[in-house]
Amino acid sequence: MILTVAFFVVLVCGYFFVIGRIWQGRSEYDPSRPPAFWPFSLPLWRGVARAFPVQGAAVLVLIGGGIAGDVIGEGEPGYDIAMSIGVVGLLALFLLAFPITFFNRPRFLVPPHQRDEPGAIEEWRSARARR
Repeated sequence: MILTVAFFVVLVCGYFFVIGRIWQGRSEYDPSRPPAFWPFSLPLWRGVARAFPVQGAAVLVLIGGGIAGDVIGEGEPGYDIAMSIGVVGLLALFLLAFPITFFNRPRFLVPPHQRDEPGAIEEWRSARARR
């Protein structure tokens, strides 16, 4: 169990390092060119790239709630709270990451250098209007 918690701490530290670089616009990923394994459209890749900070934080909360639930143990006091924290992480994915991906809102959760970009839906609509 100690190794699991230690791994989670390392994961959180790595998250803050990588997201700090993304937030400052100094990361290695290119939001205008998806990786070779990406099966969806370029506008969707740009939206997902804008939502990386929120997606990462939500997944960490989800994993942290699960780990806390395992550490506490089922039926013990605090187990339901730990599982509720995991559910909050899952809800954050739907309530925050999806709007950033598709609409680029709320802007304060989008990295500053990407706040003026259109959302994926707006890109799809403008591409359809050009046809």
